[in-house]
Amino acid sequence: MQKYTTTKNALRPSVSRAHCGHLKHLLLAVISSLPAHSALIAGWDFQTTTTGGTAAATQPNSPRVYNANFGYGTIYLDGSNGSSEWLSSNEIGGFGGTAVNAGDGFSTATTGPSALALIAGASSSANGNMAVFRFSMAGYQSLSISLAAQRTATGFATQLWEYSADGITYRSIGTLSAGSVAGNITSTFAGSGVLGFAAFDDLNDVDDAYVRVTFGGATASTGNNRIDNIQFNATEMPVMAMSVPEPGSPMLIGVGAVLALSMRGRRSG
Repeated sequence: MQKYTTTKNALRPSVSRAHCGHLKHLLLAVISSLPAHSALIAGWDFQTTTTGGTAAATQPNSPRVYNANFGYGTIYLDGSNGSSEWLSSNEIGGFGGTAVNAGDGFSTATTGPSALALIAGASSSANGNMAVFRFSMAGYQSLSISLAAQRTATGFATQLWEYSADGITYRSIGTLSAGSVAGNITSTFAGSGVLGFAAFDDLNDVDDAYVRVTFGGATASTGNNRIDNIQFNATEMPVMAMSVPEPGSPMLIGVGAVLALSMRGRRSG
C-alpha cells in the first residue's frame, strides 16, 4: 500500500527524490518529442490593410513607415530606430508588384502600387541609405528571411542585410547583389526568384529585434529596387527551454501522477 505523508494543506504521496529525478527526465523526453511549429513573425505584401498593415503609395504620398500586413513588425524609412530619412518626394515610391514569395493570405495583385520601390534620388543621394525592420522574436527561434525583388539597370546593386538584438550593434546576415540569374537581384521578380537567407539563431527569444538593410551602388536618379512579399519566419521555441520543476516539487509530482495514469490507461486499453 502506498504511504501518504501529511502536509499543512493536503495529503500527497511520499515520493523519493530519485523517483522524481526519473520523472524529470521522462518529462524532458516527452516535451522534446513535441513538434516545433513554424510561424510568420511579420510579413509585408504592401497591399493588405484589413489587418492594420500599411499599403504602398505613389509619390509624393509614399509612407515612410510600414506596419506589417501580417503578423507584427514595422519597417522604418523615416530616420527613426536607426533608419535613414528617405525622401517621399523622390526616394520612395509604390510600383507594380508580384506573386513571387507570396505567403498565405498575401495579395497577389500586381497592378498599381503593390510593391515598395526604393529609388536612388537626385544625384543618387539614397546610396548608403538604410531601412530598419523592428519586430519581436519572443518565444521563437531560427529566424529566416525571404522576399521578392527586382532592379532597374541603374538601381541599387547591393543590399547589405544585418541583424541586432539591441538596435545598436549590428552583425551581417548576408548581401543580395545585382546579377542576371536567379538568386541575384535581376531585372524582373520572376528572374530573381525567391531571395533571402537561411535560418539563424542569434535572435532567438529576443523581445525587441532589429534587421537593417543598407542600399548601395545606384548610378542614376531614377534607378530603383522594387521589394515585395517580405517574410520573416521562425519556429516556436520548445517548451523544454522553459524551466522544468526540480525533483520533489509538487508540480513535478503532479505531472508524474498524470503520466502514470496515462501509461496505466494504455496498458489496460
